[in-house]
Amino acid sequence: MVPKPTLETRFERSIFASRWLMAPMYLGLVIALGMMTVIFVKELAYYLPKTLTMSAEETILAVLTLIDPTLAANLLLIVLFSGY
Repeated sequence: MVPKPTLETRFERSIFASRWLMAPMYLGLVIALGMMTVIFVKELAYYLPKTLTMSAEETILAVLTLIDPTLAANLLLIVLFSGY
C-alpha cells in the first residue's frame, strides 16, 4: 500500500509545478529578444552606408543608438537566464 502524500509534500509539488505558469511569459521575452534583434539590424543597415560620410559626432550618436537595443537585449537575457 502506497502512503498518502502529506500536506507538505503536496504543497511542495504544487509550488514546483507552478513554474509552468511562467513559461508563456518567458516565451514572450524570447519573442521580444527577436524584436530587439530586428530593430538593431534595421538601425545598423541605416547607418552602415553613411559610415564614410559621417562626422565624428554623428558616428558617436550612431554607435550610442546601436548600444541602446544591445543593452536592452542583454537585460532581457539576464531576466530569462535568472528565471531559468
